Amino acid sequence: MLEAQIARVEKYNGQIKTDTRDLLDNPLTWNGKVNAITAERFAAARSEARAAEERYKNGTNRPLEGITVGVKCDLRVPGWRNDNATIVMKDVPPATEKDTVVQRLIDAGAIPVFQTTAPELFISSMTWSNLYGVTRNPWNEKYGAGGSSGGSGAALAAGFCTIATGSDMGGSIRIPSAMNGVYGFKPPFSRIPCDDEMPYVVYGPMTRTFDDLVLMQNIISGPSPEVFTSLPKVEMPAKYDSLKGAKIAVMYLDKYNEASIDDDVRTSMDGVVSALRSLGAQVDIVESSWRVNDENLKVYINGLIGGSMALTLDSMRDMDQEQFTPYLRDIFKVADNTGNAGKAAATMLAAELNSDVQQRVFTKGYTALIMPTMMTPHVLADVDSSDDTRVVLNGRKVPSSIMNCATMYWNVLYTYPVVDVPVAVSSRNVPMGVQVVGNTYDDVAAFRVASALSKTLKQNFSEGRFPDFRMEK
Repeated sequence: MLEAQIARVEKYNGQIKTDTRDLLDNPLTWNGKVNAITAERFAAARSEARAAEERYKNGTNRPLEGITVGVKCDLRVPGWRNDNATIVMKDVPPATEKDTVVQRLIDAGAIPVFQTTAPELFISSMTWSNLYGVTRNPWNEKYGAGGSSGGSGAALAAGFCTIATGSDMGGSIRIPSAMNGVYGFKPPFSRIPCDDEMPYVVYGPMTRTFDDLVLMQNIISGPSPEVFTSLPKVEMPAKYDSLKGAKIAVMYLDKYNEASIDDDVRTSMDGVVSALRSLGAQVDIVESSWRVNDENLKVYINGLIGGSMALTLDSMRDMDQEQFTPYLRDIFKVADNTGNAGKAAATMLAAELNSDVQQRVFTKGYTALIMPTMMTPHVLADVDSSDDTRVVLNGRKVPSSIMNCATMYWNVLYTYPVVDVPVAVSSRNVPMGVQVVGNTYDDVAAFRVASALSKTLKQNFSEGRFPDFRMEK
């Protein structure tokens, strides 16, 4: 398996930019292939794979024995740099220690094979940077792989690895999971130990199958003595109760932004509703008052950077901003460094959103809430804030790419578990997903509904539904 995956990397990924960390002159056209990898350790992985074979032979294999894992560049693996895809950190020394999530994967037998790409400072819904260029969608390379865990999503879809790590502070697991046709889980804050200790930020698993999502989640979750906020472990079952008689709420989010939703997304949502009803669930379409606009986006951004990111951004304010990506420059414009006032505004927004979703959904006995991940999956790989590369939805240009994603509010509401489930492939051959949201800390409820969908809807990576690395509009 490892050799077959390395062969796919060599065929489809393009150059791995390990030896030079200079800025790219033209990052948007630097690499016409998938470009999901920043660094590799193939030689060490081959040695570890041989050791895994011996464990299988003598019966001492562990739950993830020999399974390859792509590691997002925000987790420490000895020998790899955590440069966050930014010039400010491009010469940071290689890591010498492992983060808790990485250590747990290795202890379970997994083999870290490569580090995956992310946008600069993880703050874009698509993945490209001046250090590593554009990460493209293996299903259709014209379009993006999502962000900020776009490298992990693209590597999974391309068949470069079997499982991957992601992190999520505004949709960074769910967006690339949806766009690459894989499963992803944004757990409640600190269900999986996160050294960042900032409530919006969580680590989570990304996989091609639902069963692998369960397995990976059970291995990396649970308290850590090094992270004082870590939550108790909740073991995800291998099998779940039928949805017969269960109440499921569905929000189409037609009015989430001014351009509504793509016809392909609407059709995919219709398919989810039909699938749930075929299982005997009571499915109700629930109206939503949720909107995304410049004001709420600013509240979210200032709430987010009120944590540890504030120090990094403050250190960069006086630098030549022309060397940064356009989306990072946009953050400098929006982030007003309001400190406690920014945190207070974000807390008020969270209270309003929580009251709304509780009144409309969970106090009425619904097991879970389902909504689209993105208003349209048709986002160009080189999307940024320039007028000619903005997201176009129903003939209208969306002011910000994050406004195309129905994800960031579940980071403000950081106690809710959200499983992203692949549900269909669009007319332009780009996958689409839905968010399955459980009530606060009710991870099992979200997994129960996701499991039912995984057994009912046509699955990617089987029955002829594979990425074909096309490049077309």
